Amino acid sequence: MDTLKKLATPKRVIALIILILIVIFAFQNMNAVDLTIIFFSVKLPLLFLILGVYVLGVFTGWSIKRNDVKKIVSDMQSETQKEISDLQKQLKKK
Repeated sequence: MDTLKKLATPKRVIALIILILIVIFAFQNMNAVDLTIIFFSVKLPLLFLILGVYVLGVFTGWSIKRNDVKKIVSDMQSETQKEISDLQKQLKKK
């Protein structure tokens, strides 16, 4: 039971529900569409386009981890605090 609780976290359950909804949506859109990118055009089923864009989104989200965003925000906050203290020192000199 403990392993099930570890595997079925709310984040994973939501991700699984979203994945199922995307797959259902994709399989309901089997008609062919023209995909034009810069100089070439390809005719492919909308199913592949939907799933491909979803996979690209998942990969992009995975590559930009939440911890990376937290680190960027933390660095910006520390830089901002340093600039504020420098400006306060300059104001005190005048």
